[in-house]
Amino acid sequence: MNLPTVLKEALDSFRQHLLNHPGFPPATLEAWEQEIRNFLDFLETRNRTSWAEVTPEDCQIYGQQGRSRKIPPRERQLKQAALEQFLSFLKAKGLMASFPLNLSAPLEDDSPASRVLSPSELQALLAGLRAAGPDYLDELLEQFYHHLAVERGLAPMTLESYAHDLQDFREFLRQRNVEAWEEVNLEDLQTYFAGLAARGLAAGSRARRLSALRQFFRFLEREELIVANPVELLDSPRLPLKLPQVLSEAEVEALLAAVDPSTPLGQRDAALLEVLYSTGLRVSELVGLTLKQVDLRRGVVRPLGKGRKERLVPMVARAVEKLTLYLKQGRPQLLKGKDSPFVFVNRRGGPLTRQGFWKILRRYARLAGTRRLSPHTLRHSFATHLLSRGANLRVLQLLLGHADLATTQIYTQVDPKHLRKAHEKAHPRS
Repeated sequence: MNLPTVLKEALDSFRQHLLNHPGFPPATLEAWEQEIRNFLDFLETRNRTSWAEVTPEDCQIYGQQGRSRKIPPRERQLKQAALEQFLSFLKAKGLMASFPLNLSAPLEDDSPASRVLSPSELQALLAGLRAAGPDYLDELLEQFYHHLAVERGLAPMTLESYAHDLQDFREFLRQRNVEAWEEVNLEDLQTYFAGLAARGLAAGSRARRLSALRQFFRFLEREELIVANPVELLDSPRLPLKLPQVLSEAEVEALLAAVDPSTPLGQRDAALLEVLYSTGLRVSELVGLTLKQVDLRRGVVRPLGKGRKERLVPMVARAVEKLTLYLKQGRPQLLKGKDSPFVFVNRRGGPLTRQGFWKILRRYARLAGTRRLSPHTLRHSFATHLLSRGANLRVLQLLLGHADLATTQIYTQVDPKHLRKAHEKAHPRS
């Protein structure tokens, strides 16, 4: 009888042996079966035609191949446990004359005694697998966070958002006694999101949670850590169209005119608001600007956007003028001899934060008598005003640093007159 047939019969018998013990995790059973099939493929490459021909050297070489692929320790332990128990089972059934397996020991070491686990010993093994489960869940999360930070270059605040959302789902799985990511199914996900809705979490927040889970499970899929991706079966929550808040051109003029540039802080604030409205930077990009990212001679800035992607954005002459004045006069007075790579600093010479900018913006909004503003109001106003004056949507996408044109298209909803003008200008019958 050739080896594949022997394997199939033995594997079916071994599977039934495990199923006779309630509590054996289905995902672990599937993983063990796959590992045994992988071992079979390896033995075929070494021209083994029966179980009696399997040697300790075969097993050691197979184990070394697993270590060379840098398989995580937890996964390697599961693979070793699968082969040890299966080959012990074969020995007990008389299909092997001796026990050849010791994946972690040198070839000259003695092989362990061969036997099939008793029911109590098998339950102890299962308890160990369950106890290690949460560590493995967290280990893969850490791998994903490292991937986001190093390979995709996401900002710390974005990483924190991912971690918050994924840890919430991780806690949900703990309460349901789910011990491995490959055990997560569609019902788990539907129950989780139904619970979020019942807790009153807004559709936008639920969509963000789904996006985090989708990215994480795609990562697990790419790394071949799961066989199927249940998250892809979920539909995104339907979100109401929320148009960005924008100021009119007159309101922007009033806001910029509210700054008194006669003091160092006033010069900083004038430069802040002018540069922001001139470039449409994200607030995080604005406060994170360094001196190396500013070219006053050419009148451009090179912000580092999402995914650590750099882009070139021009400034209008008035913004260059206000920024030059601040860099020559206001900034040195605020630094008081200190050194800083950042363009915009606070009154103590430290880097300006997003929260600090928000306070500055609210103060000038009150002085100008404009409505309550959000941190991105000037960015949205920049985009809407450029579009209304004929800017190309693709150019606007590049200026704003949007990865997807669909994100930029929201501004056409804010100012539908732009679409009508473009239609009338381009249509041959207009």
